[in-house]
Amino acid sequence: MVFSFKFQFCFLLLLCFLPSSLFAKLPVSFTEDTKSNYNQFWFLYEREKRGRQKSFTVRPFYMSFSDETYAFQFRSYLSPIYYKEETNHWYTWSSLFFFSGSGFKHEEGDEDEDFLFTPLFVWGKGESQRENYFSIFPFYGKIRNKLSYQEINFIMFPIYSEWKYKTYEAKAFLWPLVMRGKSEVRDDLRIFPLYSKIEHKGKYKRMSILWPFFQWGEERLDKKEPTDYSIFFPFYNRKDSKDGNMKARAFLWFPIINSLFSYGYDKKTGHTNYTALFFIFQYTESTKNDIQKFIVFPIYGYSYFANKESEFFTPFYFKLTQNTSHLKAKAYFLVPFFSHMTQEFPQTGREDYYWKLWPLVRYYKDAEGNFAWNTLAIIPVRFEVMEEVWEPIFSIVEYRRLNNGEKRLHFLARTYTHRWSETETNIHIPLLVEYSKTETGFSYDFFYGLLGIDTREEDNRYKIFWMEI
Repeated sequence: MVFSFKFQFCFLLLLCFLPSSLFAKLPVSFTEDTKSNYNQFWFLYEREKRGRQKSFTVRPFYMSFSDETYAFQFRSYLSPIYYKEETNHWYTWSSLFFFSGSGFKHEEGDEDEDFLFTPLFVWGKGESQRENYFSIFPFYGKIRNKLSYQEINFIMFPIYSEWKYKTYEAKAFLWPLVMRGKSEVRDDLRIFPLYSKIEHKGKYKRMSILWPFFQWGEERLDKKEPTDYSIFFPFYNRKDSKDGNMKARAFLWFPIINSLFSYGYDKKTGHTNYTALFFIFQYTESTKNDIQKFIVFPIYGYSYFANKESEFFTPFYFKLTQNTSHLKAKAYFLVPFFSHMTQEFPQTGREDYYWKLWPLVRYYKDAEGNFAWNTLAIIPVRFEVMEEVWEPIFSIVEYRRLNNGEKRLHFLARTYTHRWSETETNIHIPLLVEYSKTETGFSYDFFYGLLGIDTREEDNRYKIFWMEI
C-alpha cells in the first residue's frame, strides 16, 4: 500500500532475533558434556578445554574459542575493537561495528575476500585479477558486486561516477544532479531538479518536472493489473490500479513523517489503511488477518506481519515475537533497564532463555543445560562476547552450572573462586590458595608452588620454593 508509514524497531529486532552473539553463525560456548580441564588466575586469565572444544581468555585484551568438530574458531581483541569468526570455508570479522570484512575459502586454496572501512576504504580480492578492486572514498574507487551492481567506479566523487549491471550502464556528473543510463530495455535521464525520466520497458515509467513538486508515472506494467500515480508535492498524492481494485490517497504528505491524512485499500489482498496527524495515528486491517497495525504514538502501538508481532506501551516498553520455520522467539524490553528473551531454533533444536536487569543482574540458560547468572551486569544490551570479556572484571558474584555437571562460584571480580562436581572440589584465591580435593586426596599450593603439598598420588609430594621434594 503506497504512502503508509512503517513503524519499525530495528535496533530491538537486532538484539532479539539475531543469534545470541551479534555476529555468531555457530555456538561460541561449550556444548560438550565431558570433564573440563580448567585453569584461571583471578579475572585476568582463563583457559578451558572440554573434548574437542577449548577457550582461552586474557581479560580484557583477548578471547578465543575453537571447536574442532566444525573446524570453527573465533577471536576477539578488546571487544568490540576486533572480532573474527572462521571455518575452513568462510570467515567474517568486525571492528567497532564500523569496519567489517568477509571471505570465502575455496578447495583450490584461493580466497574471495572483502574489506569494508565504512565508508572510506573498501578492498576486495577474488580468484582472478579482474575480481580485485579497491576504493578510497571520495578520491578514487572501483568496487565490484556491491550495492546490487556488478561494478561501481568514481573519481573525486561526486564529480564523476559510473556503474554497471548486466547490460545497463550509467554515468553521473555531480551525482545526483546529472545522470544518464541506458540498456536494451532501460532508458534513464536526470537533470536535477528540472527533469527526470526513469523507464524500464514493460515494467515501469517514472517522470518528474521540478522535482519533488510534480511527479507521475506507471508501475507494474508486467503484472495483470498495472498502477499509475501522480504527486503534487506536498498537497496531494494518489495511486490507482487500472481496474480499480487498489486506491490510495494522501493529503499534505511529507517523507518519513507521512501525511496529515491518508487512506487506501487493496481489494485483492483485502488490506485497508488509514493514517492521521502524520505518524501519530496509524491503522491497518486485513480480511485475511495477515497484516494488522494500530498505533497511537507514543502511547500505544501494535503491528503484525509475516508471523512477526511488535507491541509497545509508551516509548519504553516493547514486546516482540516471531514464529517462523527457522526461529520462534519472544522478547520484552523496558528500555534501558530490563530485557527478557527466549529463542528456539527448530531446524537445529537449539533454544535459550535470557534476561537482564541492567546494571544489576544477567541470567542465561541454553539447550545444552548450561546455566549462569552474574552481578554486576554492566553491558546494557545482549552481546555474548562483550559480556564474557568485560563483566567478570566488575562482577560481585558469578554462578555457573555447566552441562557436564560442574558448578562454579566467583566472588569480587573472581578474587575467590569455588569449582566443584560430584568427584572434585577446587578453590582459587589469587597467589594465596590453589586447593583441589578429589576422591584420592588433596593438593594445596601457596604462591603457585612457593609452598605446597599433594596427597592425591600414592606418595605424598611437597613443594618448597617451587621445587618438588
